[in-house]
Amino acid sequence: MNRNRINAILLLLVTLLGTLTWWSGRESPPAPSVLLTQLLPDRIHSVSISNKSGPTIIMQRDDNGWHMNKPFSIEANRARIQQLLEILVIPVRAQFGTEQNNLSEFGLAPPLALLQLDQLEIRVGNTDPINHYRYLGIGNNLYLIKDLFPHLLLAPAEAFVSPNILPQGKELDLIETPQWRLERQPDRVQTWRLTPALPGISTDRLTEKVDAWKNAQALKVVKAPAVPADFQIEIGLNGSDTTLVFGILRQQQGTLLLRKDLGLAYDLPGTDALLVAPTESARVP
Repeated sequence: MNRNRINAILLLLVTLLGTLTWWSGRESPPAPSVLLTQLLPDRIHSVSISNKSGPTIIMQRDDNGWHMNKPFSIEANRARIQQLLEILVIPVRAQFGTEQNNLSEFGLAPPLALLQLDQLEIRVGNTDPINHYRYLGIGNNLYLIKDLFPHLLLAPAEAFVSPNILPQGKELDLIETPQWRLERQPDRVQTWRLTPALPGISTDRLTEKVDAWKNAQALKVVKAPAVPADFQIEIGLNGSDTTLVFGILRQQQGTLLLRKDLGLAYDLPGTDALLVAPTESARVP
C-alpha cells in the first residue's frame, strides 16, 4: 500500500471521528428531575403531622433548634425532622390531576397522614401496587414519589422526641439516686461534692459522671409502660427551681428511664454506668 493511500485512509478516519464527536455534542442533555416542591428544607419553621399512630404532632423551629409543642413539650429530634423535610425536594416519578370522587383509589379519602410544612399541606396516600411508589396529594394534583418516608410520616410522636436525656445547653446542679448524691458546691462552678464521701476522689472523676449524664442519649424513645418504677432519681438543672424526676425500670431486655410527667421512656445503652456512684479506680464510660 503506497503512502498516498495510507494518508487518504487516515484522513477519512479523522473526518469520521470528527463527525461522530459533532453529532454526540448535539445530543440533548438529560432532562432535570422535577422536584415535589420548590421549597427549601432549611427555610421551614413549622411541622405538623396527623396520622393514625396517635395525636397530632406539632413542632417549631427557633434560634435553639426544633422543639415539640404537642403532644409533648420537649426538645424534638432534629435529625429526624431534617430527614422528613427532604420530602420537599424528592424527585417526582409521575404527576397528574385527580377528581375528588376517585381519591379513595389512591388512599387519599381519607389520607393515611397529613403533613403540614409551614403553609404547604401534603396528603399521604397508599403505595402503587406495581412499582410501590407513594401517592401524595398537593392541591388538586397527585404525585408519585419513591417511598422513602413511611417510617416518619406514619410514626407516633415519640419517634420525634429528641434522644437526649437532658435538655441540651443546660448545666447540672444535682444528681441524686437512692445510693448517692452529687451536688455542685455553691459559688464554685467546677467543684462537686459526693455523698457519701469517697476520700481521695478527684474532681475529674466527679466531672466525668456529670458529663456522662449531660451527654447521654437514648437508643429510642417510647411510651412509658403503665407499671411502677423500681426506684427514682432526680436531676437538678442550673437556673431551675424544680428537679427532673426519672423512674428507673429494670427489664429483661434492658433498663428504661421513665419520665412519668410526660409519659415517655428512654431506652439507652450504658444505663448502669450512669447509675453507679463515681469511683476513683474506674473511669465512667
